[in-house]
Amino acid sequence: MSRIVNDPNQAVCPDFDGPKWEFLRRCIINAHPGPNPLTAEEAACQLRGAWTKDNDARVAAWNVQLEQDRAEKDKRDKQASELNEVRRVQFEKEAEEQRREAEKKKPRLNPFDPTRRVSDWIVPRPATYALDKINNLEYVELDYFTDRRPSNNIRNDEDLSWEEMLEAKNTMLHFMEQSGLWPTAHSESLKAFFVALEQHPRKFRVNGKKTLLVYQSRVRREWFDALACNEGFNIGLIGDDLVQNIANEVNDKIWEREMDKIRRITQAAVEISSTRPPSKRHHEWDYEAHERVRSPSPLQVESSRKRLRSRSPVMSCNTKLSRP
Repeated sequence: MSRIVNDPNQAVCPDFDGPKWEFLRRCIINAHPGPNPLTAEEAACQLRGAWTKDNDARVAAWNVQLEQDRAEKDKRDKQASELNEVRRVQFEKEAEEQRREAEKKKPRLNPFDPTRRVSDWIVPRPATYALDKINNLEYVELDYFTDRRPSNNIRNDEDLSWEEMLEAKNTMLHFMEQSGLWPTAHSESLKAFFVALEQHPRKFRVNGKKTLLVYQSRVRREWFDALACNEGFNIGLIGDDLVQNIANEVNDKIWEREMDKIRRITQAAVEISSTRPPSKRHHEWDYEAHERVRSPSPLQVESSRKRLRSRSPVMSCNTKLSRP
């Protein structure tokens, strides 16, 4: 059934007695099958009855339609109310989260103990850059933790003195522990590494401390690189073969520097001697002396080797001396 647009309760029955309905009344009278013909009034009465019956049916359908409309409206209102409630709850939840985040970002001061005094010693605070490296669990040079506390021109670890390294590693380990971010296994392994270096017998040999400084510099950086590649090793276990190789390298470099120094001194002596004209009497002797200064004899080279060997057990066994 199509939707009823107008309220049938407001409908008015037509005047079937009027001349407008004469033709319809005549049709009803002529179609009457009974022996007694219908009068015009009876025909009009039948028309009113038919109209009333049809209008009553339309009223009933109208009432059903109204009920359906109310049900649909109630359903839509309920859905809208539920949706609004969901939106309200979501809005309040987001507002509460924003409030909490804003509360977290507010600057705060932790409480303090009114009976507690400041410590007798305050560890010197390194540069912010160094502390950021520690908090990010990254490698940082020890020079940041020395008394210099530089912000630029940072020295490599191997260029520090032995005493500076010992002092700096203590400060660095202090701030690592203070950060509370380092895993216990990693911090303990790093502590064991420095203890092993400090107690290593190599430091009592010639150039031994320099060897251990170079070892510390290279191995600690290698440890961080290995951890980043998920190939970490126990840094607290000292690699004696690597210590020996570094000792050879350090001694070779020192030997080369000594030889360079000898060459420079020799060259300077030759240049000074060449500015003095030799006498005829000592001409041949002076020439031979100049040759001896210019080119050290095999006996001089061997003497230098023996002196270095007596100072360094490593050099006597492993170092190949280069020709002056």
